[in-house]
Amino acid sequence: MEEPERHSGGEEGGARAGGRTTRVLKNELQLHEAVIKNDTDAVRRVLREPLDVNSRNNYGRAPIHWAASRGNTDILEMLIGAKSDIEAKDKYGMRPILMAAWHGHKDAVQMLINCGASVVAVNKKQYTLLMCASRNNRLDVLDFLLDTLENPRLDVVDADGQTALFHAAAGGHTAAVRRLLEAGARIDVRNKQGRTPLHAAAEKGHVEMVELLLRRDVDVSARDGDGNTALHAAAENQQTRCVQLLLERGCPPDPANKKGFTPLHVASSLGCRGIIEALLQHGSALNCRSENGSTPLHLACQANERDTVELLTAKGADLNALNARLQSPIHIAAELGYVEICKLLLAAGANIDQKEQGGKTPLYIAARGSFTAIVDMIIRTARLDYPQPDGDSPEAGLRAGKWRYSCDGHASNERLRDVLWKVASKQLSAGEWKRLAHHWAFTDDQIKAIEHQYTGPSSYKEHGFRMMLIWAHSLPPQINPMKELCDSLVAIGKKSVAENIRKKMEDDEHGNKGKRKCHTCSVT
Repeated sequence: MEEPERHSGGEEGGARAGGRTTRVLKNELQLHEAVIKNDTDAVRRVLREPLDVNSRNNYGRAPIHWAASRGNTDILEMLIGAKSDIEAKDKYGMRPILMAAWHGHKDAVQMLINCGASVVAVNKKQYTLLMCASRNNRLDVLDFLLDTLENPRLDVVDADGQTALFHAAAGGHTAAVRRLLEAGARIDVRNKQGRTPLHAAAEKGHVEMVELLLRRDVDVSARDGDGNTALHAAAENQQTRCVQLLLERGCPPDPANKKGFTPLHVASSLGCRGIIEALLQHGSALNCRSENGSTPLHLACQANERDTVELLTAKGADLNALNARLQSPIHIAAELGYVEICKLLLAAGANIDQKEQGGKTPLYIAARGSFTAIVDMIIRTARLDYPQPDGDSPEAGLRAGKWRYSCDGHASNERLRDVLWKVASKQLSAGEWKRLAHHWAFTDDQIKAIEHQYTGPSSYKEHGFRMMLIWAHSLPPQINPMKELCDSLVAIGKKSVAENIRKKMEDDEHGNKGKRKCHTCSVT
């Protein structure tokens, strides 16, 4: 049990016992305070007064606990001479000798042993003397115990099944581990979770400890109760150097735990680039699947780790791998509304026509979640190569080969946006924007996905505007979007709207020419 350090008078020094006089209580309080402050003269003076030398504070501590934790052998000797209980236990089960070992006071430990203190004492967590010293890297105490005790109980375990060596390894105390190994401590011991000292050292990132244990030929493939190796533990806690060290020393890169997760799965879900690259350099399988069919890319998408998704796709991860629910990575990103992840996957060529369990496409999933940015993004991508109209269609000649996605298209033009918004909000009715969408070869599923967003009776205005922005993004730079818009409006029977737009365009063009002429004159 961790031995807390608290020094407030009310908590540490306040002795309590029913029936004692105020004077006795005051003396006991003064004794606690004097011991805590290491004030030898004050302790000697107070001990002449009437008091209970074994009085306890709120944590069950007697003055001898504090003397042992501070290693003051003079005070300790006085308290023992005053008949202090050397086996007194506080609320954590800590005895004075355990506290002396915990804080590294060899002389105090020796004095207590010489006075008859039990060398097999344990606290409530079953920590032994050797564990208290090893856990806190108290080498003087450790050496004394190993050199003095006939049976130092090297491989005794605590309540969690951990030995003194396990505690030292978890703390990264290499000197303590060396000393314990020299004394004959087992290196392959496992705790109740099946974890080894190598697991504990790798988890905490103790590189020197990992190196020491590897030099002792520990089993690098040892698995805990969940099937995790030390490599899993290092990856899960983002200990990059330990991962690299384990791989360099021959640790298999792709051990799978009971859930089928490899260290690459773990690192990908956490976005640890250094570990991912180290694992891949040592041959980790990029598209390995867990028990539920997830690849590292699935987990990176689920965790919204943009840089990791970018890295894995650049390394050649399968963009269209399906998990047990028949979800591809883009299904997951669309379901969770991760716009940037969807953008990366679409740019890398993810298949947007794949259907998950239940027949749902990424477009349907994004629309159901009201993730309009993703819906629009997927539709723009789908329109890269949409089916052309029949050759006999009146619109075939107009539209064939003209629609191509362009990141730098005309949709960024504020003037065009203003015109599109006015048409959508003032010139088209609830059904007419759909006619225009069909004219531009939007599919029924795409129209339904856009229409899924509902903000009230006038939602159709926003739907039409979004649809037209998607259309405009699909235009190649050489196409005049205003002319195309007017021709399309005529085609769906909105000739008057088209004429108004053309007239406005002509007026604007004349106005611009006049401005250019005036500007030229003024310069001249």
